[in-house]
Amino acid sequence: MHTNISLVELEHLLEFAPCVLYKYVLFPNGDGRLLYVSAGSNDLLGLHAKDMMGDIDNFWSIVYPSDLERLQAEDTNANQQGDFFVSDVRINNPAKGTIWIRLSSKPSDEFYEGHQVWTGYMVDISDTKHLEAELEERARRDAMTQLWNKSEIVNTLSEELSRFERDNLPFSIMLMDLDHFKAINDNHGHLVGDDVLLKFTEIASSQLREVDILGRFGGEEFLAIIHNASQEDTMVIAERIRQCVEKTSFTEGTTPFSITVSIGITEVKKTHKQTPEEVIKRADNALYQAKQDGRNTIRFK
Repeated sequence: MHTNISLVELEHLLEFAPCVLYKYVLFPNGDGRLLYVSAGSNDLLGLHAKDMMGDIDNFWSIVYPSDLERLQAEDTNANQQGDFFVSDVRINNPAKGTIWIRLSSKPSDEFYEGHQVWTGYMVDISDTKHLEAELEERARRDAMTQLWNKSEIVNTLSEELSRFERDNLPFSIMLMDLDHFKAINDNHGHLVGDDVLLKFTEIASSQLREVDILGRFGGEEFLAIIHNASQEDTMVIAERIRQCVEKTSFTEGTTPFSITVSIGITEVKKTHKQTPEEVIKRADNALYQAKQDGRNTIRFK
């Protein structure tokens, strides 16, 4: 049994649909026109359909400027190629604030003033984008300490080196290694070892400045990027961390114990273009020297 739905009834249904259907034509001079927009635009976009059809600039105006140029370029390229078109952009919905929408369209058999009409839809993908961002953030973090992981801290160092080449603002890095950490795991267990790593993370984070960046380099090693700091500035920060670690007491059962940290420092200077590997190697050499000199100390290369 088939039931005919009137256009009025269809519009009423589309008003509550979680998407916006549209028909669109792009003219050779780059101007576009929306020939049809379903009623759901008021909820999804915060714009009435008639306003969008009356002037497409009303739609362009709510797209984030940083996304608009890309969207229009992708739109033009799809029209020229006659390809299926998909683009994700942020818009400013007056009632909802910033949301992500996906626009998807394809060429139809319909023509308007001799130009092919495209039919498509817009849908809210904010939840998907937020989930993607959360997963990306997790992938960049160390699972235990929630600091940047090794890959991310090295990438950050690479970015800082590029910024240094451009702005010539000095910075240093500290490579910190907990002394005799294997013995802590062997004597007290890995759960206690995890607590020690978390406590060190807390101590180091509290002594660093807001502009500095801390990451877990691997195992019991941590790397800190110290912004706009000379060797002397960085030594002061490193000494604060060393003293705080040395003074911290731990208890496993009834057995108290303490830990110490060795720190290697290197300052990035304007000598030649440096790679993250070169800078880390210098800090690692300084850390090795601190270990050789009895641990619980700071050395500079």
